[in-house]
Amino acid sequence: MKHIPDLRESFDPPPEIIEAGLNGELILFVGAGVSRLLALPSWKELAAQVLEELRQARFINYSELEQLRTLTPKIQMSIADLLAHDNQYALDITKYLKDRNISGTIYESINNIGCSCVTTNYDELIAPRSIEPVDDSTTSVDIRRISDRNDIYANLLNEPGTVIHLHGSISKPETMVVTTKEYLELYDHKNIQEFLGEMFEKMTILFLGYGLEETEILEHILRRGSAKANCERKRFVLQGYYLSQVPLYYQLYRYYEHSFGVHLLGYVKDYENHKCLEKIIKSWVEKIQIRRQPLVKDIDFMIEVLGDD
Repeated sequence: MKHIPDLRESFDPPPEIIEAGLNGELILFVGAGVSRLLALPSWKELAAQVLEELRQARFINYSELEQLRTLTPKIQMSIADLLAHDNQYALDITKYLKDRNISGTIYESINNIGCSCVTTNYDELIAPRSIEPVDDSTTSVDIRRISDRNDIYANLLNEPGTVIHLHGSISKPETMVVTTKEYLELYDHKNIQEFLGEMFEKMTILFLGYGLEETEILEHILRRGSAKANCERKRFVLQGYYLSQVPLYYQLYRYYEHSFGVHLLGYVKDYENHKCLEKIIKSWVEKIQIRRQPLVKDIDFMIEVLGDD
């Protein structure tokens, strides 16, 4: 049986991630576990807040509220959307997702790493601080934020400072994926499937904030992106486990690797819980250097796209 690394409180980034940064091929894929470190609501908490709002508006009563709470958050949000539509009620979930101060937080560390990012979060706290050399000096790269699925293409990931909001963003509520129907339509969209496929094939990806609670969405992304197991170490996921969960960690390590070619980087959360993730990413900032992809790779990509036409 293959050796599985022990759970640790801290460790350096794998050499494949460091090399990908130097080659301009590193992508951070950020999930709900990161936003929760800033007290933004989880999917379950967001659904609870929305249903309570509808109860206060007298579209449901306490009995109905308690029954709805037994359903999955995705179904709760879908039913809430239907209730709001039936009652011509303007349901605005962006008010529950207001910006936070990111100073000293995991978001600051993510932004300081500076590579392009993909996220399933609605918030706009990710803003990579990418620096481009110009003559003998450097200049900051403007943030490019994409949330409309019709505008999402894999070549965007070659541009420093790019943030792809896969499920939409709060500044464009019309792009936010909330209901089951919207969720299924998104991952059936040609642009999204091609985007995920290209990204998994050409980039090295580090998933952050996809813990055991987010396993469903992580697996959905991997399946739709046709991420198959292979011998290359190009997909990594940072997940926290209690020491009592070591047997589970060992089994999931093998499961992710065998099913999707994803390498699990497990950390101990007994003492600092998910704050340990924040410490790990902060320690990685100085160890990961991001460079732009060589021009020849941009030319190769253009030739490939033109060839497909």
